Amino acid sequence: MTVAPPQPDLRDPEAVVDVLLHGQPLARDDVFELYAAVRREAPLFRSEHGMWVISRFQDVHRALRFAGASTGATSRSDPRYATSPTLQTFAESMLHFDEPADHARQRRLVRQAFTQQTVQGLRPFVEGLVGQLLDECAERGEFDAIADYADRIPVAVICHMLGVPAADVEVFHEWNFAITSTSAASVPPERMAAADAAMLKLRAYITDLLDARRSTPSDDLLSKLITARDEDDQLSDSETIALAVLLLAAGSDTTTAFLGAALAALYEHPDQLALLRAEPARIRGSVEELMRYAAPVHFGITRLTRAPLQLGGVEIPAGERLWTLLAGANRDPDEFERPEQLDLTREHVRHLGFAQGMHMCLGAMLARMETGTALEGLLLRFPRLQLRESSTPWYDHGNLRGVRRLAVAG
Repeated sequence: MTVAPPQPDLRDPEAVVDVLLHGQPLARDDVFELYAAVRREAPLFRSEHGMWVISRFQDVHRALRFAGASTGATSRSDPRYATSPTLQTFAESMLHFDEPADHARQRRLVRQAFTQQTVQGLRPFVEGLVGQLLDECAERGEFDAIADYADRIPVAVICHMLGVPAADVEVFHEWNFAITSTSAASVPPERMAAADAAMLKLRAYITDLLDARRSTPSDDLLSKLITARDEDDQLSDSETIALAVLLLAAGSDTTTAFLGAALAALYEHPDQLALLRAEPARIRGSVEELMRYAAPVHFGITRLTRAPLQLGGVEIPAGERLWTLLAGANRDPDEFERPEQLDLTREHVRHLGFAQGMHMCLGAMLARMETGTALEGLLLRFPRLQLRESSTPWYDHGNLRGVRRLAVAG
């Protein structure tokens, strides 16, 4: 029997934020009630935890686009930075580059991997992988749509892009899962230690792979990054490795979590699931509303203001930490009609599922293509697929919320 987690006083935003920071909130069924409580009681406030908590859509949107906030300073100020391979590696990537010129330099060199043409070129691989996994699921009859399907697609795609042999995909998945757990605003020592151990193994693997690509170039992303290093815009070895790690971290667990959450959302709204089954042409276009409703990344990376920021009539001084509640902002009633309702007929959906500003998700087009292809494949192959359990078990993983299991048959 599952015991419900303790319920904080929803009239006390500090109590709610404490749960959001330390209580594994993303495993809760009622996490969106917590966001709504913060937005209602204190939509913009400086918490006793030493950060400004931002929950309204317009405020979050502005904070994400504010060029005077630093992501890198937050990780570099962590007392574990000097001994943490995880924090050091991400500091080498554009995720934590705050100067626009430095960030743009790395983004320009890696952008070739995520052009519309490149993403469309990956579609045959994704469709082939989806078909193979669906064949295996069909043989089982009953299967877990997460472990047997959603969890096996994104990491395989990223590894394919990087040129990682298929035999090593599973170990990449394990390393990546440990590393992405550090995306939370509060990371306990044991979680950081596990991530650091995984990061050392991952860095060593990618270093060996880079050496192999130097002697035998291929058409994969690592080979392209090596070529870029030999041109006017050069990447150091550490930058190349950090970019590869970032692409793996940002492009696999996030998309897995989104695909699982999207499926769960459809089963929670049988009318919307019926709409897609009746009109399959809508499936790929449903991704934007599904991302608004069920975005996997619930909290933005903590940022440090380097200049004052005006939000909602309040001036946040320089030197302050900003914490954005992305998933809560995506259900702000001041921005969306019926925000708690999944509505796949909603037009012109504007959401924060891929963040905003300089650090907007580089792989957004890839995530859209993968998710649309995977949803379309599953719904068309199994038009009568039904859930085998009455509740959805969620897991909390850093700033990611995902479905632990989705037992289905049909």
